Amino acid sequence: MSLDHLVIATRGSRLALRQAELVAAQLAEQHPGLDVELQVVTTSGDRDRRPFADIAGTGLFVAEVERAVLDGRADIAVHSAKDLTAELAEGAVIACVPRREDPRDVIVGGGGSSGEERLGSLPSGARVGTSSMRRQALALEARPDLEIVELRGNVDTRLATVARGEIDAAVLAAAGLERLEAQADSGPLDESWWVPAPGQGALAIETAAGRSEVVALLAALSDPRSEAELVCERAFAERLEGGCSVPLGCLATASGSTLVVTGFLGAPDGSHGLRDRISGPASDASALGVELAEAILDAGGKDILDDVHAEPGTS
Repeated sequence: MSLDHLVIATRGSRLALRQAELVAAQLAEQHPGLDVELQVVTTSGDRDRRPFADIAGTGLFVAEVERAVLDGRADIAVHSAKDLTAELAEGAVIACVPRREDPRDVIVGGGGSSGEERLGSLPSGARVGTSSMRRQALALEARPDLEIVELRGNVDTRLATVARGEIDAAVLAAAGLERLEAQADSGPLDESWWVPAPGQGALAIETAAGRSEVVALLAALSDPRSEAELVCERAFAERLEGGCSVPLGCLATASGSTLVVTGFLGAPDGSHGLRDRISGPASDASALGVELAEAILDAGGKDILDDVHAEPGTS
């Protein structure tokens, strides 16, 4: 069965809409005559303004968008892959991973060309904004004297908070700034040490299991290298039971038929962090992610996770 009309479910933030629009444009280019409609869905993460660590549950920016697909109100959902839970909703599948953008974090604020220079230039006690436990752990590992400030809102709001001087710097995803063509004075952080979130920079397109006609339509957008990287990183996070409250990072980089994978697990207060790296065939992407997670667990990761899960409000 062929499709001539496709409904894309998406969050309503400017970045989410931009990402859905990019997918819609690629689909229209590959399938002339296809009518693409965007359906905006408000998620629990959009409605609840409390700090992420205080909000119970997972999939804060995903569940309602997934539900639109599973209920038949939309054909596909476009997500920032890093927002996806380790286990998808029952009946949902990742049908396509387009070519990944820059997976790195960047620092806005401070001085210097690199993120490390900017981080080092901040005065003692500087206020650094982020809503990510991973970024908090990494920042405090490098600079224990910093004050980490909960920073939520869309990309424009976060940039404006720095510009107004309410905080000294903020850590954001490079891909978000690039997709929005945001004019931000920023410096990239070395991904071998400042390990990105699993899936950062990648988009994941979901559909309902059994929608073979949708999968066929999306095939032209799929990037096998990006898909292998995402499979590996998600397997790493799943093995470590990673959610918003677990400071972990994973970056798989495909080179030919090989994946090089770096993993990170840290204490939220930055007191210590564990890193390891392995490589292997891209065809074993999931197994590589699990193997790296096991190595980090054996190196002391179990103790870190026990401490994280013992904190009030975490699970």
